Amino acid sequence: MENIITNRFILRKVNKEDSTEIFKILSDKDVNENLNMDIHVNISDTDKLIEEYLEENKAGNKYPFAIIDKNTNEFLGVFLIKLDLFDEDCFEFTIYIGKDNWGKGIYTEVLPHMVKYTFENIKTGNFRGFVMEKNIASSKVLEKCGFNLEKIFEVPGLEGKIISYLITKEEYENRNRSIKM
Repeated sequence: MENIITNRFILRKVNKEDSTEIFKILSDKDVNENLNMDIHVNISDTDKLIEEYLEENKAGNKYPFAIIDKNTNEFLGVFLIKLDLFDEDCFEFTIYIGKDNWGKGIYTEVLPHMVKYTFENIKTGNFRGFVMEKNIASSKVLEKCGFNLEKIFEVPGLEGKIISYLITKEEYENRNRSIKM
């Protein structure tokens, strides 16, 4: 995994030294409210997660990127691209950002670069994002980046509905062709 550079951010591979920063984010109940993940109650939860990320990265099933502010070198969050276990020709993603950095356009700036990375570096025909129905801002970012509403569903034990968005490789390529003209 090579670094990805945007206007304001560097996306680099997550490493074990990121444990404390990831723990701060994933132990925050407000952050976890928008994720389908268990809240981290101690640093060993985060260490195990990072170890899983790195093992699965070796297998080509997960691509964990740390989001770093170019100017301050601050750790802002994680953008994880992972194999969709229910669709063999699809990768999906999860993004989590520290609450102090919500509403600063990080997701909007990073997502197009990650879509490009996925379709140009990972052998997949589709890329999917899931959003909690109440997270309207994230839905708008996905739609702006060319994702289409796929379905809305409920998960037992999870409060609220989940919206699934999808972009195919063909849609990505067609969109890029029309932008370049």
